[in-house]
Amino acid sequence: MKIPFTLLPKSDAVYLTIEETVGNALRTLRKKGFQAVPLINAQGEYCGTITEGDFLWNLIRDFHMDMDTMRQVKVGSLKLKWNYKPVSINADISELGDVILNQNFVPIVDDRNVFIGIVTRKVIMEELISDRRARRKKEEEKES
Repeated sequence: MKIPFTLLPKSDAVYLTIEETVGNALRTLRKKGFQAVPLINAQGEYCGTITEGDFLWNLIRDFHMDMDTMRQVKVGSLKLKWNYKPVSINADISELGDVILNQNFVPIVDDRNVFIGIVTRKVIMEELISDRRARRKKEEEKES
């Protein structure tokens, strides 16, 4: 199955821009309840995935938890601990198996690296299980 059939589009996905302040970004994470979200630039290109841990360790190490500074610092200046690699919209969902083992979602980009949405671990697992069941059923029918 191709990724477009399982894609949560950018318009429905939660993401942050590199120009958002840390304070606004933290409010978004808290409000939405996510631990990691895609990070994009002004052109819509995928820049990485930012996690709660990225905020925490940057704020402790670089800003010493100074709230006035956090209200001014841009999210794009934070160092990202994990490298959530995006996958092309043209990839097959079966190609996401190795990627999804280590992250909750896979960022999806077009040929210009523009962020267009995400595919969640749950959707990938459901699809892979469904494919496996379908193959098993065909094998059982052949044996009958």
